[in-house]
Amino acid sequence: MPPLAPMLFELAGAIALGWLILRYLIPPLRRAFAYSKLASTCGYLPDPPTPGAVRFLRRFARFVCFIQVGRIEVVGRENLDHQGPVLVAPNHPHYADPGVMVLVLNCPARYMAARGVFRFGFGAGALLAGPCGAFCADLTPGKGGPAREAAVRVLASGQKLVMFPEGWAYLDGQLGPFKKGAVRIAREAASQLGKPVSIVPVHLRYGRYPGSWIKKLTPPLEYLFVFLNSWYYRRGVTVVIGQPISSNDLPADDSEATELLKQRIVALDRQ
Repeated sequence: MPPLAPMLFELAGAIALGWLILRYLIPPLRRAFAYSKLASTCGYLPDPPTPGAVRFLRRFARFVCFIQVGRIEVVGRENLDHQGPVLVAPNHPHYADPGVMVLVLNCPARYMAARGVFRFGFGAGALLAGPCGAFCADLTPGKGGPAREAAVRVLASGQKLVMFPEGWAYLDGQLGPFKKGAVRIAREAASQLGKPVSIVPVHLRYGRYPGSWIKKLTPPLEYLFVFLNSWYYRRGVTVVIGQPISSNDLPADDSEATELLKQRIVALDRQ
């Protein structure tokens, strides 16, 4: 039989390790899980990002864009220097678009992101996106109301809002259907503030896209394919920023206003 002393020593070590795990590891994991679940709730608006979170976000965006995008050319940056509430509305041809916009804006902003972003990695996406200024939107038709209300609060508080009217990224380089949320948010925020809200149209054009065949894949597989083949698709991006559209100048009908925004974005395409 083995000596008693080593067995007791091993038992004491196991008990100590278990106590350390219970004392120092389990509570943070519980808090992280609770935050991830809350941040993944459509319409929940986390606190504005701290300066440290903004610095981390820019470093992370720079890393992602270096790997996936390459050179970023910006045209019309002066159109972002608009005073008052601003909703920045780019097209969405790549999953790296949020990172590109972080570097283009060069200032703190809030980002409306699809719920899939927050649930990525069993909720790890929420732990990254929430503290960095993003909030969750449910893209299921009829379920985006809470996110729209959160976006209105962002603009009404004077923060800059970035949202992609297409919702999902369309990696074939073609515009997807535009949702009406952007124009509705701008109008509701303007009504609360008693003054116009500006929508800044932005067009992103990457150097290379997969063909239309990629739409046969699910979004996660699309993203994975482009990620694994970044050596081929990393050909830079041109970002063209258009003149702001005042909410006062939008047509009264939401469909017509959304079509106007879409055409203003299309008109920025240099190709």
